[in-house]
Amino acid sequence: MIILFTIIHVIVCLFLVIVVLLQSGKAADLAGAFGGMGSQTAFGPRGAATVLSKATTIAAGLFMVTSLSLAVLYTRAGGGNVGSSVLDTAPAAAQKAPAPAKSAPAAPEQKGPIKMEIQTPDGKTVATREIPLPKPEGKQPATTAPAPKK
Repeated sequence: MIILFTIIHVIVCLFLVIVVLLQSGKAADLAGAFGGMGSQTAFGPRGAATVLSKATTIAAGLFMVTSLSLAVLYTRAGGGNVGSSVLDTAPAAAQKAPAPAKSAPAAPEQKGPIKMEIQTPDGKTVATREIPLPKPEGKQPATTAPAPKK
């Protein structure tokens, strides 16, 4: 059934393209080339519907019907994969959660002051200095405050 509708749909598409390309524009006469409308009506001259315009209307209707029919048939047949995702068809190895990023190891907590030596290129120590560590702001000793009286 799907193959039949697909063949009909392709034939209707080709017919629609040919019919549209065979039609001439609204202002295809000599007056249209210079901006004239050929009539005093608001939207220009409109003659009776030609065979090509009727064929275009019918082909457009058939195109819409076959498009909707194919969409419904593919959905019912499961060919459209409605509700599925690209991730559903991915290999299992690709679906695994990525490993958490490794964080840098915590720096060891230093207890005393920082010792700094200034050396010359030949390795002689010129100066030595000790820099005291600042007190951490977030880690203050716990104090017990008296409970507020009611």
